[in-house]
Amino acid sequence: MSASTSALMPWRGEMPPHLPARPGEIAPDVLVPGDPDRVPMLAALMEDVVDLGRRREFAVATGTYRGRRLTVCSSGIGGPSTEIALVELAMLGARRIVRIGGMSALVPEIAPGDYLCVTRAIGDGAVPALYGGDGAAAPGLPEALAAAAASLGLTAHRGPVASTDSYYLGQGRPLRRGEAPPAPERLEALRAAGALGVEMEAHTVLTVCARLGVAAGALLGVHGNRATDAWLDDYRSTQENLLHVAGLALDALERGEPS
Repeated sequence: MSASTSALMPWRGEMPPHLPARPGEIAPDVLVPGDPDRVPMLAALMEDVVDLGRRREFAVATGTYRGRRLTVCSSGIGGPSTEIALVELAMLGARRIVRIGGMSALVPEIAPGDYLCVTRAIGDGAVPALYGGDGAAAPGLPEALAAAAASLGLTAHRGPVASTDSYYLGQGRPLRRGEAPPAPERLEALRAAGALGVEMEAHTVLTVCARLGVAAGALLGVHGNRATDAWLDDYRSTQENLLHVAGLALDALERGEPS
C-alpha cells in the first residue's frame, strides 16, 4: 500500500475516487442532471468548455455561460450515486448546486413542458434520512429560478416535489406491461403531502447539500403528468432550457438582482 492510499478517503493524488476532476476544475456553481448524456448536450450551449471526462455514471464538463464559469456534472439515477457526486463536488470547490432534470407532475394544472422551481423536497429515501434536514431549497433560489423562467417566456411553478428511490413500484407503475397500477394510493399519499410532482434526486440534493454547507436548489422540467397520463415524447428543448433558466438565475443571484 502506498503512502497516499487510504480506504477512508481513497483519492488518487488530487482526484477523488469517482468524479473525473481535480481541484480548480470545478466551478463554484454546478448544475447536476441525472443522465450523463445530458452533460455534452448542455455543454454544447456553453463556451470555452473543457470536457473533464466520464467515470461510471459521472460525466463532468466546465465552461462559461454568459461569461461566468459553470460546471455540469451528472449524478446518475437515485440517491446513492447522487450523494457521491454532491460530496465530491463540494470537496472540489462547488458552493452552489442546482439539480436539473425531469419529473412527472401529480396535479392536472401542471402540463408537460412546464417547469417546477422546487421550494422543498419530501420523500422516504435512505440517503436523505441519513443526512436529516427539512429538504428546503436555499433561500432565494426558487424565486430566482422562477424569475429567470418568466424572463424567457416559460411557464414555471413553485412548490414541493416528492423524491422516491423507486421508478416502478415507488411511483405506482406496473411491473408488467398491460397490468393495472399496483399501488395507486402511493401517488395519492404524495399529493396529500403537498407534492406537485415526483422524481428521484431532489430530496437527496437538498438534504446532502444542507449538511455540506452548499446552497442548493432544484429546477425540474415536466416530462409527464400522472394525473392526466400525458407524456412529452420529445423533451430535448425542455432539458436545454434548464441550462438557460438556471444559468440566468445563478447570474442574477451573483449580481444581487431582485427576483
